[in-house]
This record gives sequence, structure tokens and C-alpha cells, in this order.
Amino acid sequence: MPRTLLTRFHVHPGRECADYFTVRVYATKKHMETAYQVVRSAGEPDPEDFAAVTVPWERLIFAADGTQTTHHEYGLILFYEGSIAADTVSHEMTHVAIDYLEETDGLDWSALKSDDAMEERLCYVQGWLTGEFWWKWQRYQRRRTRL
Repeated sequence: MPRTLLTRFHVHPGRECADYFTVRVYATKKHMETAYQVVRSAGEPDPEDFAAVTVPWERLIFAADGTQTTHHEYGLILFYEGSIAADTVSHEMTHVAIDYLEETDGLDWSALKSDDAMEERLCYVQGWLTGEFWWKWQRYQRRRTRL
């Protein structure tokens, strides 16, 4: 029986950053769409056709004693094997960078073009995420061909 989930790994928004998004790559588009139906938020619109999707999390963890903390996982990025291409990966990593910077740095779109430092931060995070994705995808591909 073929595997539905081919691989999963984490991508981080920077070199020394503990925060991450989990990437899952499925064998087929149908498997990816099924996984999306399981994790999407109630009331979130169901896209008609998509090659990949990013699902940001609410990161609060509530303990039995009522205290709350945050988790380092910021969300989930779903792909299927046939969607792995430069345009799709870059597109999803841009969503991830935006979600991350809105949460951590208070990204303000109205001020983005006048704030060179924030624009550079967005480009750095998006570039790092995309580069790490490709490095880990290629590592998976090399392991897969050795089997």
C-alpha cells in the first residue's frame, strides 16, 4: 500500500530561531486536501483548487492549573508531491513569513514600504524559509532514491 504522507520536517524563520512551521508533503493532491479538511479552522473558507496551503496555529497552551504558555510551532504547511516547484514553495513561504512577522514583529502593511528595516526582515525570513525547505526536500529525495 502506498504511503500517503511522504515526509514531514520543520522550517524555521531564521538561523538561530526555535520557532518553526511543520511541512507535510503528501503523495497525492487528494491526500493533501483530506489532511487540510482535518486541520482547518471551523468557518474557514474551503479553497476551490490549491496546490499547497498554509494553516497558522493559535499557539496558546493551557495547563491544568490554568496557566498558559506559547508553543514554538506556528503552523502547518501542506504540499503534495506534484506541487513541489519553485513558484509554489516560494508562494507558501511568503504566507508563512507574513503570518510569522504579523505575530512576532507586528508587521504593519501600511508602513511596510516606508520601513526599509521591516521590508528587509520580511525578505530575510521568506528567503530563509524557502532555502531551508529546499535543503530538507532535497535531503528527503536523496534518502528516497537510496531505498
